[in-house]
Amino acid sequence: MIVADFATIPLGSGTSASHYVKAVHELLRQSGIKYAAGPMSTAIEASSFEQLFEVIEKANKKLAEMGVQRIITSVQIDYRLDKDVSIESKLGILQ
Repeated sequence: MIVADFATIPLGSGTSASHYVKAVHELLRQSGIKYAAGPMSTAIEASSFEQLFEVIEKANKKLAEMGVQRIITSVQIDYRLDKDVSIESKLGILQ
């Protein structure tokens, strides 16, 4: 399992980005991928790099459809091969 943290930053779209965040979270909900909203980014669990980057690409396309002309995307990836990880295990919820 891959646990990743990503943020999309719409540039030139004003000071509030909440409606963009809501749109991306709705896209994630509809995709069925497990995610957790954080104060500055969103954590997701993916079974493969293909799934991970597919959902990040969809998030960027969603913002583009909403009229955003420039998007900065940052991604942090935890790809563990020695044991299973999840959002909960990264937070210390599951031991």
